[in-house]
Amino acid sequence: MTRVTGARERARTEIAESIKAEARRQLADAGAARLSVRAVARELGMVSSALYRYYPSRDDLLTALIIDAYDAVGTAAERAVAAAPAADPVV
Repeated sequence: MTRVTGARERARTEIAESIKAEARRQLADAGAARLSVRAVARELGMVSSALYRYYPSRDDLLTALIIDAYDAVGTAAERAVAAAPAADPVV
């Protein structure tokens, strides 16, 4: 069954993904210790209070990034298993 989403929900999802993408970029450049919610918001042309509507704290934003990374590793592992040749059964 296909789920139809409204424009507001799609926009919210798109903004949340943009926030995570900028946070990932900053993590790569400066590391987790220097990740700044204000800097992420500034780069996206948002005020920091608006960003907090998507991620209530810096830790929540970091947690979302960790979950995304964990899911990506799991997906890669599943694809590798699916692509691997079948092993001969051990008798």
